[in-house]
Amino acid sequence: MRRKNHYKFTGKKHSRRGMLSCALAAASIFALLYVFYNSFLQQGNGSVYLGSAGVLALFVAVISFVQAVKSIREEDTFRGFPILSVILSVLASGAWIAVYTAGFFFV
Repeated sequence: MRRKNHYKFTGKKHSRRGMLSCALAAASIFALLYVFYNSFLQQGNGSVYLGSAGVLALFVAVISFVQAVKSIREEDTFRGFPILSVILSVLASGAWIAVYTAGFFFV
């Protein structure tokens, strides 16, 4: 039996905006883990720098979400990176919003 090679000839390419959005969302998640770890080491008495890094990471997650939605609407591009970046940016934004909401109401 012969093996058939399946080739896909298409003009699609990976969206640069989608890849950038995915990298920004991943950076926001890594910043979340970094801030959690440093806050744990300092027993909850984190400095102003940790808080400002958190706010910046929240803005990065929101910008990542906007860019991911724009990249989904691009024509002739694969949708893998944009969909992954939407999921990651929603998770990152939700986590940051939950952290700040918990800080306002429970501390």
